[in-house]
Amino acid sequence: MAALRASYTIESEVLLKFNEMVPAGDRSQLIQHLMERALSERRKQLEAIAIEFETHPDFAQARADGEAFDATIADGLEE
Repeated sequence: MAALRASYTIESEVLLKFNEMVPAGDRSQLIQHLMERALSERRKQLEAIAIEFETHPDFAQARADGEAFDATIADGLEE
């Protein structure tokens, strides 16, 4: 996949320290690694929420309502 350039607003003190401590040739790779880790953590959180919704008894009514809606979603539509 082709690399993209991006622009983000970062507090000057943090960016200056980062640039000071991380060699120029390592910065993009480190930022990519941090982004990948953040995406993985968010994905895990969303999966946990989905599993809880699918299994927790408190959401039984919401699941039933969703199933009822799914059963009627194509009613009246011609093929």
